Amino acid sequence: MKRIAVSLAVSAVAVLGGAGAASAAGYPTSNFGDDIIGGAAGGTLTWYNRSVGVSGYVRDDAGSGSTTVTFEFRQAGTLFDVQTRSALNDYKTFGWTEPGPSGGFSKVDIYLGHGNSRILIASVPRKV
Repeated sequence: MKRIAVSLAVSAVAVLGGAGAASAAGYPTSNFGDDIIGGAAGGTLTWYNRSVGVSGYVRDDAGSGSTTVTFEFRQAGTLFDVQTRSALNDYKTFGWTEPGPSGGFSKVDIYLGHGNSRILIASVPRKV
């Protein structure tokens, strides 16, 4: 009798664990990345219902100045938040989930800068 109960409990955990993995994998993603003189950045945006998951890296090559990747989170024409990640003579990874407004973000603009320069490397619309 104990074996049956243990088997059922293990089966239930396996089924629930599989369902959780399937639903997490079901969210759409968008990749971004580019390099400039002095550094690079790249990664993935994961589009949840309201929020956006951001994971990736920023790399700064040896030399003067640091490399910064800037994320501007927008809904229609409204800027909701700005996040930056920087590296100085280093390679750094990052990851966080940016909470969004009702209805979610409509796009994320991504800029890459080194020293005093800054260029738009991606304007990523929401994936559904």
